[in-house]
Amino acid sequence: MILFCITLCSFILSLLLTPVTIKISARFNILKPAKSEHGKPCIGGISIYIAFLAAVLFSLFFIKLPAIKLSGVILSSFIILLLGLIDDIKDLRPLLKIAGELLGIFLLIFFGFFTKIVFIPGWINIFITVIWLLFITNAFNLLDIMDGLTSGLVIIISSSLLVIAFINKDIFSCVILTALIGAHTGFLRYNYPPARVYMGDTGSLFSGFLLAIIAINISYAPMERKIALLTPILAMSLPIYDTLFLIVMRIKKKKPIFNKTGDHFALRLIAMGCSIKKSIWIMYFFSMFLAFSVITVAFSKNLISLIVFAVVGLVFILMGKRIGMVNIDE
Repeated sequence: MILFCITLCSFILSLLLTPVTIKISARFNILKPAKSEHGKPCIGGISIYIAFLAAVLFSLFFIKLPAIKLSGVILSSFIILLLGLIDDIKDLRPLLKIAGELLGIFLLIFFGFFTKIVFIPGWINIFITVIWLLFITNAFNLLDIMDGLTSGLVIIISSSLLVIAFINKDIFSCVILTALIGAHTGFLRYNYPPARVYMGDTGSLFSGFLLAIIAINISYAPMERKIALLTPILAMSLPIYDTLFLIVMRIKKKKPIFNKTGDHFALRLIAMGCSIKKSIWIMYFFSMFLAFSVITVAFSKNLISLIVFAVVGLVFILMGKRIGMVNIDE
């Protein structure tokens, strides 16, 4: 019941605060495309963050959460949020952006938050944590290229992780995920196409960072089912796939990796003739398929998990071949 109340709290706050951020963004001309008559407010991520944080703090009246862990998550995610806000206003250079992300990541690690895979050395766990958080944070940032896409995927991915956390009685992860789901559901009311507001880097960096944290916080498997340790990768496989696909396409075209192009999976669906709404629903349904796969792998024997990974891998390969054939004019 308390988890439902947390979700409801963040949902209502996000629903109420998003129009406020729309007005603030328009007032200070923080729009995308920048300096455009038709630019839209792009700091909706602030309403997501405030709704999320308020819901988490609300939960403390009813649930005792580990103080050090919670402090690490809140402080490090706030740094990522500020970084995204500065990027939305100033348009930071990629390397400067990465430096800011590393600051947030190392602060999180300072609070003792990193993978604890027992059969590998501690320094490798820390290295894996840095690479994981950096990659997933930026993968969600790159994924935010279409009305309603990122918020919808955050809700679906969070829901799959919530099921695992709930079954494992991981209260900390449950609170974080329910607060995030509610905040994005409220925001989606204004971000669904045609969008009235974008979450901007403010929201996409924060949401990706938070999901990356919780994905490695959840306990997935006993020692005899080591394959289940790959569950976080499967949970984030759509953003991972989209980012890797993007990098490969840009390298093939001999274009800088950080340049904006139309090579994203969702944009190629539009190039194939799909409408924006149809494209995002294709992405939603595929993400639901992956969410079901995530839950299956988390609680199945090794053989079934291997079959699931093989099926998902085959689907990604076939999709890549089909989508890769689409001609993108730039």
